[in-house]
Amino acid sequence: MAADYDVLVAGGGPAGSAAAAAARLAGLRVALLDDCDEQRWKPGESLPGAVLRTLRRLRITGPEQLLEPDERERCTANVSAWGSERWTYQDALVNPEGGGWHVLRHRFDLALRRHAAQLGVEHLRGRVTGSSSGEAGQRLLAVRLGSSGQAAQLSARFVVDATGRRALLARQLGVRRQRLSRQSALVGWLRQTAGDIERTTRSRSVPDGWWYTARLPQGARVVAFHALPAAIAPLSKSPELFAERCSQAGLLPRPISAGDWLLPPRASDASVRLGEQVAGAGWIAAGDAALSFDPLSSQGVLFALYSGIRAAEAIVSCLQQPEHGARWLDEYAARVRSVASANQRTRRLLYGSELRYSQEEYWRQQRASCGL
Repeated sequence: MAADYDVLVAGGGPAGSAAAAAARLAGLRVALLDDCDEQRWKPGESLPGAVLRTLRRLRITGPEQLLEPDERERCTANVSAWGSERWTYQDALVNPEGGGWHVLRHRFDLALRRHAAQLGVEHLRGRVTGSSSGEAGQRLLAVRLGSSGQAAQLSARFVVDATGRRALLARQLGVRRQRLSRQSALVGWLRQTAGDIERTTRSRSVPDGWWYTARLPQGARVVAFHALPAAIAPLSKSPELFAERCSQAGLLPRPISAGDWLLPPRASDASVRLGEQVAGAGWIAAGDAALSFDPLSSQGVLFALYSGIRAAEAIVSCLQQPEHGARWLDEYAARVRSVASANQRTRRLLYGSELRYSQEEYWRQQRASCGL
């Protein structure tokens, strides 16, 4: 029996859209399945200058092609108080690829999905409920489609797990994920004040974690605190307490109150996780489903795009030369492991450079998790 698709991508984030678009550009029949809330704000707003190289691979010249002017802003510098109380500035001019952008992440993801659709990717609204093997090596996905949740079964020669940290397909296949660190994040969005004109990323280390903020388009500012789950839990239940702790940290030049929140703070897992297997017969994982980054690197979106493209390239090679399929999947897995190793080296450098709090539990755990 003929498969419904050559490639079926589960997940509508940057990794899923990149995989779908790259596979479609190679001439394959591709569908993208997602149940994204297109209005829900989400973290991951930083796009480094290096993102241009991956976007161009998808026939996108840059964020300007995807986003309206009020959905993106240039980042002019990185500002940090790390290892010292003194703020240090790294101007974007010293980076050959520029300082990058701050974007409305939900709008960026939507624009990527629309771009994939313009290339000929079929967009299906729904979610995966199960997977199995079919005839002739096909992968079968049980899905719920549309707002009615109608049950259906789709088949593909290859499926891509781009379902984020949940790694739904990989987990259904019995693949375990190795946790390389333990960390949570609490993210909130503030209303900008009249004098809020700084277009930088700003981070500060504190005894029980670290803070981050960036100005966003459309009158918003994101604020995030990264710490152990036990420290995040009480803050997630109290916007007032979260605002108070942010003010105490000195992250912003003015104190904030609970009434300043544009959207309520949301807690999420921010651990580094790596799939013990990221590809196999008829399936491949991309983005967070393969490797979840430490937010400190600000490389999550870049890796999502990169891994989505590389996953599509591996699939094309497998379909063109099925007798060498294991080789192409092994090469992809090696690339993911190489990126994971590089991320661990970066974590050693950054967590190892904060010596003031080395005996505090948060810093002890982060340093131990990256080999210090």
